[in-house]
Amino acid sequence: MVTQLPLDGAPLVKNGPTGVTTRLARDDEAETLCQIERSAAQAFRLIEAFSWLSVGDVQSAETHRRLTAAGTNWVAADDGDRPLGFLSAEIVGSDLHICEVSVGHLHQGFGLGRRLIEHAIEHAAARGLEAVTLTTFRTIPWNCPFYERLGFRILEDGELSPRLLELMDREDADGLSRDTRCAMRLDVSA
Repeated sequence: MVTQLPLDGAPLVKNGPTGVTTRLARDDEAETLCQIERSAAQAFRLIEAFSWLSVGDVQSAETHRRLTAAGTNWVAADDGDRPLGFLSAEIVGSDLHICEVSVGHLHQGFGLGRRLIEHAIEHAAARGLEAVTLTTFRTIPWNCPFYERLGFRILEDGELSPRLLELMDREDADGLSRDTRCAMRLDVSA
């Protein structure tokens, strides 16, 4: 629970969701996960240079279903079993690559993203994978700095695998400028 003081000094209590569980997403939730990503993207409206992302494309329902079938698409669900956020990933070689982490706009700031990432790291360790990787924005506080606090490190250009280099190039071609992006890695300890 976070207590904030409005301008008049009276306490305002902001409660987060209760009874949250992390579980594998279900096929029938694919469209809901697309809606969650659209909701999460509203945070970009606050940053002029990235506000276009608030109306951009989201991961497709088909991709959600494919990753769910692969066992690498998880949700943080409330006590009514409704998804509030998700993390989708794929296993590529010896890495678990996080494709997307999104928490609905109204549910951000309560640790759901952290919980999903920790779940993905545990999954990678249980599968005997070497690392968890992702690409993200360098300077946006809920992106690179957030992942660094969780133990991820920025990979310099010379450290990028051919897969991550190709992904960064694809993102650049899709409008996510290379100078605003980075690839990150967290080594998984067994």
